[in-house]
Amino acid sequence: MRYACTGCGRVYEAVDGVPVLLAGGLSAQQAAQREYFDAEFSALERYELPNWRLSFLERIVNALGVFEGGGPYLDVGVGGSGATVIEVARNGVDAVGCDLSVAGVVQARRFAAAEGVEDRAGFVACAAEALPFADRAFGSASAVAVLEHLDDDAAAAAELARVVRPGGLVWITVPNAYRYIPPPLWPVYLVHDRRLGHKRHYDERRLVGLLAGAGLEHVRTEYSAHPVKVLQLALELLVPAARRPRSPIWWRFEARDRRRPGRAFGSLQLNAIFRRT
Repeated sequence: MRYACTGCGRVYEAVDGVPVLLAGGLSAQQAAQREYFDAEFSALERYELPNWRLSFLERIVNALGVFEGGGPYLDVGVGGSGATVIEVARNGVDAVGCDLSVAGVVQARRFAAAEGVEDRAGFVACAAEALPFADRAFGSASAVAVLEHLDDDAAAAAELARVVRPGGLVWITVPNAYRYIPPPLWPVYLVHDRRLGHKRHYDERRLVGLLAGAGLEHVRTEYSAHPVKVLQLALELLVPAARRPRSPIWWRFEARDRRRPGRAFGSLQLNAIFRRT
């Protein structure tokens, strides 16, 4: 199957029904990222919604008001599980997920079909720096663990702003600046950065400035993945019951992590909500 752009006339291929909307070749960074994540997402065998993913999903949809008029919803960097899009669609809201990884979005589309939500869940392979959607097409959007991978994070910020309607909300998650991360974790995170192809970390000032330049007004910041998350991870490894969906003990640890969302020191992740002006 092929898709023709009515604007420029360019013809795009499709893989298993997923449009691959990439104009031109990939940069060295993009090619390396696609290779890494294609391998990771191709290994996914079944759709799962573990506690950590469910927790993050709840935080995003509640912050964006996705189910209170914030649709359609767009997740940039949706990955291979497609969980954000699938669960939003399951709740009756149209949702689209896009990712540079073709294997990822193909897998996500298969999961959506298996979960019976393909009529409301769409998937596209594209670059975050050049989203193939019309201006103001979405009521809300998210980009989780995306900006730090990009050569040009300003281009991606501008695209997010372009495709969200005025007043719509955008959720961004990036790795926190090193000066806020506990020093004993620096060596681990350095290896993590190199393995995943991270190009930078952000503090609130840097992220807010980047998004402001694109026309996105800062609403609030929430820090997550405080030191209690290390204990939570250890618990999951040592106590199989903690990995069960809605495990009470797992969620008690999660509640402790959420207790101080304004505490930057000790956190690994910076989450910020923005409004399209």
